[in-house]
Amino acid sequence: MKKIKNISPVLFSFFTLVAFGIIVLLPIDTILIKMSLSDFHSEYIGLTIKMAFTFILSYRIIKKMRIENIVGSSSNYSWKFKYLNIIPSYLIIIGILSILSKDLTQVHIENLLLLLFACLTVGFAEEFLFRGLLQSLFLKKYISQKNGILISTLIPAIVFGLFHLINLINNEDVFAVLIQVVFATFIGFFFGVLVLKTNKILPVAVTHGLINFFFSIAFLPSLKVIEDSGASIAPIIITLPLFIIGLFVLKKIKKEDVMKKLNESFN
Repeated sequence: MKKIKNISPVLFSFFTLVAFGIIVLLPIDTILIKMSLSDFHSEYIGLTIKMAFTFILSYRIIKKMRIENIVGSSSNYSWKFKYLNIIPSYLIIIGILSILSKDLTQVHIENLLLLLFACLTVGFAEEFLFRGLLQSLFLKKYISQKNGILISTLIPAIVFGLFHLINLINNEDVFAVLIQVVFATFIGFFFGVLVLKTNKILPVAVTHGLINFFFSIAFLPSLKVIEDSGASIAPIIITLPLFIIGLFVLKKIKKEDVMKKLNESFN
């Protein structure tokens, strides 16, 4: 684990993207379809398995490295500025409003629960990997530099956004995928700042999962399919406020507080 602590965060980002990409592309859903499961069940059971594995692996590495303080998974630091965790809830509200016109009476509860569980595992996997492990390594490397906290939260967020380019494999709409890259970067940056300001990663992981869930309900098999009207920049518009708020909150983060947690973690 000492080798991981001392590895270049840029190099680690590359290996992270490759490894995470391999996990995501594992043909688990194809295997499940051959076991006579529906496309929906195969997709989301497969997604749950992949993301659960990613979360467990990330969590174990964090524990082995003993960097829970800077990651935000330690009980040594209390949950501060809890009201900041409420800010992203407007995305959940937008997600709920987007499905109000649908006939939800035909939704099967088991499908809804599967979707919820899958989305939560995605939230935990991506937060512990990108905001937990990756961001911590960037902080260790760049905290002493001018704008070190900005660099260390922004670059992992960009890496998180760029990971969504993997969707080009199954999506020929390049513009739509590029939009995903941008709004994922905005959200990732805000979440990274939130972890540092509140000292806790778990509420961020849950929020991440719930946002995914409420925007994914429309894909339940029992709901009517909306005709694709092409890519829209709406996701960028609705997530841009998070990026802007993140910049303001970041200015309020005391560098000495971050360095204290880093020194307690990387010793």
